Amino acid sequence: VVSTQSTGELKVIDPKASQNFGILLNSSLKGLTFDELRILILKCDDSSLSPSVMESLLRFLPSQEDMGNLRLLKDEYDELCTAEQFAFMLSNIPRIEPRLQAMVFKKKFFEEAKEIKPDLTYVIAACEELKTSEKFGKCLELILLIGNYMNSGSRNAESYGFKLNFLTKLQNTKAHDNRSNMLHFLANLLENRYPQWVNFRDDLRNLEKARRVSDDQLSKQLRGMKKSLGNLKKELEYHKNPESIDDRFGTEMNAFLEYANDEYEKLDATYTNMGKCVAEIITFYGEDPKKTNAEEFFSDIVTFCNDFETARVENAKMKEAKKREEKQKELKEKEKRRKEQKEKERKDFIIDQQGEGEGVLDDLMDALKTGQAYNRENRRQKPRQNRGKSAPDKRKKGDRGDREQNRDRLTDSIGDGGKQNRNLQRGRSKTGDSQSPRNKSGSDNNDALDSILNNTPTSRPRQRTQTRGESKASEALQRVRAL
Repeated sequence: VVSTQSTGELKVIDPKASQNFGILLNSSLKGLTFDELRILILKCDDSSLSPSVMESLLRFLPSQEDMGNLRLLKDEYDELCTAEQFAFMLSNIPRIEPRLQAMVFKKKFFEEAKEIKPDLTYVIAACEELKTSEKFGKCLELILLIGNYMNSGSRNAESYGFKLNFLTKLQNTKAHDNRSNMLHFLANLLENRYPQWVNFRDDLRNLEKARRVSDDQLSKQLRGMKKSLGNLKKELEYHKNPESIDDRFGTEMNAFLEYANDEYEKLDATYTNMGKCVAEIITFYGEDPKKTNAEEFFSDIVTFCNDFETARVENAKMKEAKKREEKQKELKEKEKRRKEQKEKERKDFIIDQQGEGEGVLDDLMDALKTGQAYNRENRRQKPRQNRGKSAPDKRKKGDRGDREQNRDRLTDSIGDGGKQNRNLQRGRSKTGDSQSPRNKSGSDNNDALDSILNNTPTSRPRQRTQTRGESKASEALQRVRAL
């Protein structure tokens, strides 16, 4: 029988079932003839039939009454629509519904067994790790010690243990600054005082995977396997004498049943062992196995481990932030000290300049009052320095400071002017002429002196260049006046 696009009125099945069959034939079963599909089902060949296709066939199968009515329309087969022709083919396969159910179970059994085995292994391994991990045990002892210290003086002091769900509440115990909690303190304590215990999570590698295992789901899957194996065993009683040589259900399913029974017994034994391990480890940590299931037990420990690692990361960030703050504070202090030093140097410079200017003027006025400024014989002659010596040697030989040298230079220049002034006065007494040309020279020197003292230009052009001492005194006067 070949799948064709026959058209006609529906005689047995309802329109919805007809539509579902049409969708299935044009999608998952496209390219297969009705006869090829019938042979695949009879031989239990699931290479071309996925579990989803076989489950769809089971959902769309007509009722037993409708299939009986379809078989009565054998002589009118060509007049049936495509959907009813397909349903007619399925109704002629012996025990089509339990046959498809057995094929679906066989296809899924290997997948379910492959999923269950690792889950059982993860839980058993996690129980063993929790029982043998010395690092994790020491960490719990330290938490108990900290808790007893914090609760000293209360009714909870000197406790012998605590519930494991308390581990998930450690982060709720805040420090006085409200920036850190007990987990941060514990992480710092382990890293600084007990670094050999801080990596306790490395001993619990299977804990995260074990937490994802659902005991209820495992139990449900194993119960379903057991029930399906029992149904298959009963179904094989009806296939001892097949009606067709193409029917290989008995042969294929007997071999599968033998393998599936052995595999199920192994899984069931492992599951039983897993339950014992879980009960032992829960009891080992002081909990009641009847009140605490494996998922809650593992979840509390995993949550604690995750929170602890988060606290370690946050501690590292806080340390870096503290270092940055200290560095910024140090830079600010350094800049403050630099500014203070600069201000101090500025003030010292101003004081030194004031003292230097006042000293030069005082010496100058004393020389004018006593007449030493006009006596060349009383002037101090500065010895000629040896030019061959280095600059440090010259500084070592000089006994007078800069202020005294400036005074000497000014005294020399003023002495020259005073001598000329006395000569002019003697000439005037002899001749009585106050307007002689020599009087002009003395007047020029007096004007130069006034210019130095008052820092004002002379009324008549100078006859000579300003000496170094005069320049120094003028600069000192300017600085003093500016202050």
